[in-house]
Amino acid sequence: MNVLLVDDHALVRRGIGLLVKERFVDAVIRDAGTADEAVAVLTDQPVDVALVDVRMPGRDGFELLRHMKSSWPNVAVIMLSSFDQPEYVKRALVEGAAGYLLKDANPEDLEQAIRMALSGGGNVLSARAVRSLFHGESATGDETDALVRPHGLTRRETGILALLAEGRSNRAIARTLFLSEKTVKAHLAAVFRKLGVANRTQAAMAAVSMGIGPAPGAATGTDSL
Repeated sequence: MNVLLVDDHALVRRGIGLLVKERFVDAVIRDAGTADEAVAVLTDQPVDVALVDVRMPGRDGFELLRHMKSSWPNVAVIMLSSFDQPEYVKRALVEGAAGYLLKDANPEDLEQAIRMALSGGGNVLSARAVRSLFHGESATGDETDALVRPHGLTRRETGILALLAEGRSNRAIARTLFLSEKTVKAHLAAVFRKLGVANRTQAAMAAVSMGIGPAPGAATGTDSL
């Protein structure tokens, strides 16, 4: 797997690179400090996935994303940022990004995001990014049950969905609810089917819209079922 890291801070590139190598030992990592340097790397060798900073001097990450999707459409691009403004998230998705991760994501989040982006399994969003898209639209209190019931979710499925929306992995959900991971996967399969969604990000977004969104400060998990 060939990975391109694009960030104008050398220490950030070094840190992310170490995390990627820790999770993907066979990864070949190239890095760039500007959009122009990134284009040079892309021209020189194939890249499978690119982690691109949103704010950079000169051409920013969005301009680079647009260029990449035009010239190298098969490269999975995950935008990295410290900012969760909804306009940033929406623009990234519109421009064709495979995901939008905040820089406070943990190593597990990063690994899962890369795997999902490479698999084409859907957009990967940090939980705060998901919440920013639905700010002020979520229901609270008794409205939650009223919104959930039409989908036919059981109490157990609703609880698992809430934990998923907080960014918990299947393993963490299983430990919290004293279930096996196999049981959690089975419940999530039922949740996805009832909500009509294809992946965890879409399920988390649905949870937010139903008023059972993630708790403040959580990060959305991106592993598969």
